[in-house]
Amino acid sequence: MLLGTGTSDNYAYLVVDDKTKDAVIIDPANPDEVAPVLKQQIKDGKINLTAIVNTHHHWDHAGGNKKMLNHPEFQGKSIIGGKDCEAVSKTPQDGETFKIGDILVKALYTPCHTQDSICYYMQDGDQKVVFTGDTLFHAGCGKFFEGTPEQMNTALNKTLASLPDDTKVYPGHEYTKSNVKFALSVLPSEAVKKLQAFAENNKETQGKFTIGDEKEHNPFMRTQDPEIQRVTSKTDPVEVMGKLREMKNSFKAKRQSAKGKPPKRRAQGLGESAAPKARQSKLAKEHNITAAEENEIKEAFGLFSVPMSGEKEGVIPIKDVRRAMIALDIHPTPSELAEFTSILDPDGEGYAIYSSFLAICALKFHARTRTSDSHNQEVEEAFRLFMNGGASSGEEGKITLASLKRVARALKEDVEEDLLRDMILEANGGVGVGKGVNKEEFEGVMRRAGVWR
Repeated sequence: MLLGTGTSDNYAYLVVDDKTKDAVIIDPANPDEVAPVLKQQIKDGKINLTAIVNTHHHWDHAGGNKKMLNHPEFQGKSIIGGKDCEAVSKTPQDGETFKIGDILVKALYTPCHTQDSICYYMQDGDQKVVFTGDTLFHAGCGKFFEGTPEQMNTALNKTLASLPDDTKVYPGHEYTKSNVKFALSVLPSEAVKKLQAFAENNKETQGKFTIGDEKEHNPFMRTQDPEIQRVTSKTDPVEVMGKLREMKNSFKAKRQSAKGKPPKRRAQGLGESAAPKARQSKLAKEHNITAAEENEIKEAFGLFSVPMSGEKEGVIPIKDVRRAMIALDIHPTPSELAEFTSILDPDGEGYAIYSSFLAICALKFHARTRTSDSHNQEVEEAFRLFMNGGASSGEEGKITLASLKRVARALKEDVEEDLLRDMILEANGGVGVGKGVNKEEFEGVMRRAGVWR
């Protein structure tokens, strides 16, 4: 099995069966770099390229498919990947197998980073490898652009964790150095320190570590580790996963805002608000969003944008606007999407520029904030009603057994005490009737009951 990579932090892998010379190229997002190498390999009789394989639809993985097919040497080749990949011709089912010569390949669905994310587990004799795209990185994982913490927990700690421990991991990007900095902040173990030392002395880390190694040095694959649970203040693996991703996003933002310089010492007693803030651009100020929010929008736009002369950020195809907004967790309704499309592309050219995309995202951000504030007020009022005004806003308060009895009397309902006890235990996770129910637990049980969505 022969493996090759690109020259940037975005990897393209060539997988070759030594016996038959059958080969596939994985995620050739940069055809100008990849095509000449493949052509020379074909000319020299070293490979028989049978397919292009994608791990997911993002442009930096599948964006080179059409351009690859324009080369005579690659015309008619199958494109294997998720249903949203550019020019895809075959989407394997979860668990479906196929062969590259004598190499057995198994497609593993791992939705979260995108809903069409697929990892490819390969066996060639005693060799075992997995190509994980943007789902699993060394000491990290991809952002949850189209999925949930539950999906990523399943992808990492069930699907990929079930592979043999000696399976070598080939991720889609070289992110190890940055990932290990966060890993050390939550898991300063010897395994993480060992990975850090390797990353500092090696430009490339792909294929040097296994699934077994990831279980040791990757915080996202240690959601049941007591130390990780302590740091996140969560015990449920899915909640731990969500909190870790939130912490990683914030950690990365702080690193970026410092522009690579060591953090300045802050005066003792100053809180997080004293940290330097990224500056708003003129565009961000015009639309009343923060620099951090603009960076989020720019990152989502960049996932789907294509180059265009005169547009610094490129343009985004209209068909991808909805997916980009979903990546920002601002899901547009069908009517909103129709309205946004008419604003973004009034002449029906099929694309939108960055400034216009930012404008509609800013509108959704503001609407989300207003909705969130309104919901929080509703939760506060309902919670205090159950406590009969027992605590003012901002104070620590809990709904107790006495609170529920008082509500039952006010409603003139004859409710057995055992039922009221069960209600408290259901809400607080069974920690005890005497512990009562705090506002967060109250909101959670009301959501589960369908009162709030």
